Amino acid sequence: MGTSTGNLRLLGWLLLAGAAVTLGLHALEAFESLYRWLYHHLLSGLDLPEDPPRWGSELISTVELIGGVVQLAAGLSLIAYERLRPA
Repeated sequence: MGTSTGNLRLLGWLLLAGAAVTLGLHALEAFESLYRWLYHHLLSGLDLPEDPPRWGSELISTVELIGGVVQLAAGLSLIAYERLRPA
């Protein structure tokens, strides 16, 4: 096993771990909760509606889901490439 092979495998596993964290936080709606918390605490003195716009929460949810899926696909691709490439 060469250094680049080990690096690819490590990078693939790190991407898979990142995807697990991102998708887990998505399932817990952690990013949306953080968005709401920031909205209420950072913008509380401004003349804005009490709750953040619905499109903001939907946008954050969509971006984090897409990011998690891309991380998962990239990690799986790197691990598959490392296993299938000739020595």
